[in-house]
Amino acid sequence: MTTALEAISKDLDWRESEIAGMRILLSSTGISAGQRMGLLRASWAMLYAHYEGFCKEALTIFFDAISASGAVCSDLPLPTQLYALAQRLRNLRQMTDQDLLQTVVDFSSCHLGALPHFPEVDTKSNLWPNVLVDLLESADLSADKVKENQVKLRTLVSRRNDIAHGKSDMISEVAYYLTFEKVVYDVMYDLAFQIDHRLSIPPYSA
Repeated sequence: MTTALEAISKDLDWRESEIAGMRILLSSTGISAGQRMGLLRASWAMLYAHYEGFCKEALTIFFDAISASGAVCSDLPLPTQLYALAQRLRNLRQMTDQDLLQTVVDFSSCHLGALPHFPEVDTKSNLWPNVLVDLLESADLSADKVKENQVKLRTLVSRRNDIAHGKSDMISEVAYYLTFEKVVYDVMYDLAFQIDHRLSIPPYSA
């Protein structure tokens, strides 16, 4: 098991334990219908938190592993190069012609030939599926699983926002909630396996 996968697995383990704990409470026969509805709202908010938190943490581990792999920017897939160099490229647009020319001349040795430095993974406070797709494509990872489940993921984020803002968004069926839990697990496990595989092959493998 790679160091990155160990870190991702450790992060996933405590999230799974917490989600499972709420599932046990939801299945209890000793609570009222009103208590179960309250637990469902809490479970929904927690499920979203773990979906966003895991995706951000896993991608952060991935980008850190790329930086530590020894691969320089020019070795990276183009989307990942662009992600690593995004701020520097934005800075070019604000330069005078003279500074721009000198920077362009030096760009290959100073940046493309250097180890990549990635920005903080930004989930935009609401990890809508399109935001996650953009992050995955920047990492040169497949977004197919997210696209496959985008309707449920949009519902997960939307209803979480309603709950977080104190709206009366009632979730009455445990079975309904569990379909979203399955989607979140599918997305999280797919991301973990993709990262492990991607780091095992060039340009990141030793």
